[in-house]
Amino acid sequence: MESLTSEVSEILDSYEISEFVHAVVYVDRSGFRRYRAVEPPLAKEEAELLARLKWALQNVSGVKNGVLILAREKREERLAELVKRAASEFKIKVDGRVWDKLLYYLRRDLLGYGVLDPLVRDPHVEDVHVDGPGHVHVWHSKWESLKTNIVLTLEELDTYVQRLSALTGKPVSYADPILEGMLPEGYRLELVIPPASPRGPSFVIRKYFVVPITLVDMVRMGTISADAVAYLWLMLDYGRNVIIVGPTGAGKTTLLNALLYLIRPDAKILTIEDTREINLVHEHWQALLTRPSRAGDVRDVSAFDLLAVAMRSRPDYIALGEIRGEEAYVLFQAFGSGHSGATTIHAETIEDAVKRLLTRPMNVPPMLVSLAHAFVRIVRVKAGGRIVRRVVEIAENMGVARGGRPRLHYVFRWNPERDALEQVNESKHLETISRTRFVALDALKRDYQLRRELIQLMAERGYTTPYVVARVFTLYHLSPERALEAVRAGRI
Repeated sequence: MESLTSEVSEILDSYEISEFVHAVVYVDRSGFRRYRAVEPPLAKEEAELLARLKWALQNVSGVKNGVLILAREKREERLAELVKRAASEFKIKVDGRVWDKLLYYLRRDLLGYGVLDPLVRDPHVEDVHVDGPGHVHVWHSKWESLKTNIVLTLEELDTYVQRLSALTGKPVSYADPILEGMLPEGYRLELVIPPASPRGPSFVIRKYFVVPITLVDMVRMGTISADAVAYLWLMLDYGRNVIIVGPTGAGKTTLLNALLYLIRPDAKILTIEDTREINLVHEHWQALLTRPSRAGDVRDVSAFDLLAVAMRSRPDYIALGEIRGEEAYVLFQAFGSGHSGATTIHAETIEDAVKRLLTRPMNVPPMLVSLAHAFVRIVRVKAGGRIVRRVVEIAENMGVARGGRPRLHYVFRWNPERDALEQVNESKHLETISRTRFVALDALKRDYQLRRELIQLMAERGYTTPYVVARVFTLYHLSPERALEAVRAGRI
């Protein structure tokens, strides 16, 4: 293990990323928090062996732009076979004791992301930031922004541009210096090269959960309460529209994805995103993606265009990854015509979100803003010495007063002293649903209590995976009592 003694003042965190790599978060001698991915050290002879094996592999397989192109299935086993073949053909002898170590570096460099691979694989690293030549930074789920020990040169950055372009299957050039794409793992890539990035190539890898986090996961993590989940579930079932509000990195899209799992299984869901992040198990789900165009002969496909398609596709629910511009007007027109849905909006507070909706470029008329029935605000807060994500407010929208000020009825608020999302008022929307859907208010309240009990039981028993959550919710729509009994008895 590489020694940290000379630069470490205090170790804050240490954990395993994989069999060969672990991460250390520490305070350096200057008092700044740092991140280091500790990999197995290579002796001089081992480094020479690794270089010879890479050279040999280029002669027995297809290495292009530093990436070994293999099918996704069993790629690591296939690489091991190729390495053995290359070693045999070129008579490279590798001691059995160092074989696994060299194979790790070959996997890292040829199948992964080179020196950045540990950062991409670390489940606690949410974003990898390369701002140009120099130190790489990460955004850590527990420790936030950290400078790493990895330093990239301009030449290495040029190599990464070629590698990332190959992995996304999209070109980038002086004439078109911006690349927005999806990496094989489903992570989002934003890459910019000169002249648009004058200090040299820069990029951000934004990770999200390939296996989605469910609302039951979030209850167990303390992000939201079982009561609030039951409330939102009931709202969605009865056609209430939900807007998730929060700043960058608060977890808006993750929460949106989790909310969509609450939708009844027979409903058609249509999602619209700039980059594919929503991942559902619903069979009746149509996923649409925007496509910005910088070429005159290629049509630009905007969220506005896709919403027009959605209106003609008869979806039960429309989910827009984020509203930023004129598509907000079309989405609220869809709400007004009887479609239900959910979306996210970037804002610090619910009041700020309403102001954004009312002004350019969204320009949603005040009468239509009332169709945003419930606002859910999620932020990053400090709780128990940790930085965590919490739903801090759920408010019902009772319309817009003169001057554009929203009339909000707060149903849930986060209590920082107890680190708990607590119900502070009865829902007024339940009364509206009772009146417009001809359902007895007492029946709605009983349904709410059943859903709350079910969510709490699922959290206690660890029923959190997407397929299990979807199965329980499907069963609940068929028979609430059977679903509760099945979860109580552990027969899921």
